[in-house]
Amino acid sequence: MKKLILVTGMLLMMMVKTTFASPVAPKNEAIDSISTPQIAEIINKSITKQPTNDVVATKIETINTVATSEIPATINKPTTNNAAPQLEPIKSMSTSEIRETIKQSTTYIFEGIKGRELTLSLWAGQLSAELYSPSGENMGVIDKRDNQWVGKLPESGIYRVRVVPKGETSSFVLERDFNAKWTYRPDRVIPIAFGETEGKIKLKMSGYQVQPLTVQGKRGQTMTVTASNKNVDVAIESPSGTLLDQGEGQTFAQLPESGVYRILVVANRPIKPSIKVSLQ
Repeated sequence: MKKLILVTGMLLMMMVKTTFASPVAPKNEAIDSISTPQIAEIINKSITKQPTNDVVATKIETINTVATSEIPATINKPTTNNAAPQLEPIKSMSTSEIRETIKQSTTYIFEGIKGRELTLSLWAGQLSAELYSPSGENMGVIDKRDNQWVGKLPESGIYRVRVVPKGETSSFVLERDFNAKWTYRPDRVIPIAFGETEGKIKLKMSGYQVQPLTVQGKRGQTMTVTASNKNVDVAIESPSGTLLDQGEGQTFAQLPESGVYRILVVANRPIKPSIKVSLQ
């Protein structure tokens, strides 16, 4: 009986030790080895979760674009100096005669005295001339239909003559005289016999006269005009009204078109010149 109790007690003690014993450590699972490429892939995936430099740059560029679009266009564009409008030239009419070729409107100024009679004359050219008083009053226009302006000056001061070409360029001769009146005589034909290349005509002119002479010309020919006296001015005007050339006592020009040309003979004093015209 004692042996039975002893065995039973021993069994009970063993059961108690088993119950209160330390828990057995869990068995670690086997870890598979990871290759180097796999490690690199894992690192790359973790990095893509954060903004990369490219992403940040893209966002910055977007912000800049939006901000710039909100700025007025006049600020975005570089400032440039706008070209100042071209001013019309102003020249002094220091002599009684102007011979020029102009490409734009030009103003000529001269001093006038109240009460003096003025004569402004245009020989030729596709242009018009406007006369203004010192106070700015438009006193008249000289053009192809009316080659001169005659009148008394209403006040003393600086007068202006604004010459306006009607083409890209225009050659002209402008005369300014006090107490003198120019007159234009009727056109006269220069006789050139059939088969001949030149013709002559004698003129009798008083002071301040313009004598137009007409002659038929062909494109490409060279016209030469010679006066027997250099105290007269001669000029060649095309059928379309362009002043081709002018000079004292002689002039010449290559004809740009076929048609009737005008030769203008200008005398500022009584004279009897002989005019010769040749076509080559």
